Amino acid sequence: MNKYFTFLALFFFVNVHAQTKTDGVSGKPVVINASDKSRIDYFPSIVQLTQSLVPSSEYFNKKVELEHARNAYEAQHPKSEAKKTRGNAMNPMVVKSYQGNSANNVPNDNDIAVSNGGKVLSVVNSNLQVLDDTGLVLLNKSLTALFYPIDTFSWISDPRVLYDPNADRFILVCFTGALSTSSQILVAFSQTNDPAGDWNCYALNGASFNDSTWSDYPIIAISDKDLFMTFNQVKDNVSWTIGFKQSVIWQISKQEGYSGNPLLYTLWSDIKYNGTNLRNICPAKYQTTSMGNNMYFLTLRNVASTNDSVFVTEITDSKVSGNAQMTQKLLITPTAYGFPPNARQKKFGNNPRQYLMTNDARVLAAVYENDYVHWGSNTITSTMNAGVYLGTIKNISSASPVIKGDIITASNMEFGYPSMAYLGNDHKLMYTFSHCYTDSFPGTSVLYRNGNEEYSDIVAVVNGVSNINRLSDSVERWGDYTNIQKMYTMPNRCYLCGSWGQSNYMRTQVGIIDNLDFPTAVENLTPKFESVLFPNPVTNQRFGIRFTLEKTQQIDFVLYDIQGRKLNHLLRNYTKQGEHEFSFEVSSLSKGNYLLQLETKEGVLSTHKIIIAE
Repeated sequence: MNKYFTFLALFFFVNVHAQTKTDGVSGKPVVINASDKSRIDYFPSIVQLTQSLVPSSEYFNKKVELEHARNAYEAQHPKSEAKKTRGNAMNPMVVKSYQGNSANNVPNDNDIAVSNGGKVLSVVNSNLQVLDDTGLVLLNKSLTALFYPIDTFSWISDPRVLYDPNADRFILVCFTGALSTSSQILVAFSQTNDPAGDWNCYALNGASFNDSTWSDYPIIAISDKDLFMTFNQVKDNVSWTIGFKQSVIWQISKQEGYSGNPLLYTLWSDIKYNGTNLRNICPAKYQTTSMGNNMYFLTLRNVASTNDSVFVTEITDSKVSGNAQMTQKLLITPTAYGFPPNARQKKFGNNPRQYLMTNDARVLAAVYENDYVHWGSNTITSTMNAGVYLGTIKNISSASPVIKGDIITASNMEFGYPSMAYLGNDHKLMYTFSHCYTDSFPGTSVLYRNGNEEYSDIVAVVNGVSNINRLSDSVERWGDYTNIQKMYTMPNRCYLCGSWGQSNYMRTQVGIIDNLDFPTAVENLTPKFESVLFPNPVTNQRFGIRFTLEKTQQIDFVLYDIQGRKLNHLLRNYTKQGEHEFSFEVSSLSKGNYLLQLETKEGVLSTHKIIIAE
């Protein structure tokens, strides 16, 4: 049975802290045409197949303890057959749903943006697609190839996109380098409303503090005049679960990006509350064209077993005003959010159960409008499952904000990675999140909340047809985020990106969702599906190899013809110890034989003959 747990609170405390504020100017942009075909795009990919949490670390211990606690709970509370309940709000309608771009990396990091003209920009780790509103692919490109005119980067990861309805432009942010010696933040502004055209592209220093940390996990939002980016600074050569140093905020005047001038920015760092660094800071996106120049950010105690703290940070003015200041307050809510267990996938016979990683209880997405902030996070539920927490802060700028929290849970389902779109008209919201049935497979859901704060049923956008089992560990990556955006010219319509399981892989899905409070015409289209195989001889679009490293080292993946002539430097990657999978597309290669060589500074690690059969 779906359950919605609701709580209210009216308490907050104000904190005064002297954060660090550093102003700067970027270099000039490099203009890149996304549709440039002068460089062959092989869509290179490398996946570390061993991604278990560090044993005895805080995250690892908490996940193990939660699994024991869940098993004990279920022994005392046998599950009965789930009963279907009807939500009070009208169900959303899935107008179309079709398979999106292939996420060749792990996790898939789904994000999406759609323009007023119906151009859809869909990104995953680590490529992008431009589609029209029928699902026709207009452009398919790897991030490595897109940013090649700037430099030959190591792995490019964690893409985030958004659409600016006032400027009618797109913004793309990602990062490269998982060490302080190579960390760069890549920021791109489309020159027009066509994301398949020219972009003004910038590289910013992701290691700005000379403290052996690099920039990880971006979240982005825009105000009337600025682009805001938040990042986590992670220590070199340490897992992100134990290597966190601090979270930072970049405030960038977006007009310079649109105009192709050097970027003017402020880097906010040393962001603390009562001496403790705020972790995983999430900006609240504006959801209409009426944007202000302030920006709210939310933070939770994301690794606490249970907690009631919600930290609100505000930057009060634009970069160009010269008057931007940071304020903070702590809101206290009786809503019990907490560190979530990993989601369980369907178990087969005596085989080990496969899990989906839920990370922690950080704020994953937030939106702002009319003095309300709505947000979502992963959480533990009353039935010891993984669920989603959907929160609201009413009158956030007032002396007495009101917090409301709903926990979405079901005894036979696990949920994770929520995001939301504000539909206007008395704070109507459309949510999307990942689902996983304990007796079925991972997929993507959508949920509507009306102006009376009533929920619809949870509606499946796509259900998986297999478990996700890409890694050699028993815990698979599930996120690390989703997104849903309303179409500004059709406030009843949203576009979302999600994921589902097929052939042990995580597939991506694009969904077009209508809010039936505003009836609209609907057309039915059959979803398109495609497979990704790794054979040799190669008869499909992709070739891949698996390999194991005894030590961490830099590897160059280089393609040669059979005579040994170099054709393409596919990828340079600082590759960790353990098992990995590397793959790339071969559709641009003619029939014949080729050599893929893995090279290190010490020499050739291995050579693999590739046969293109047709």
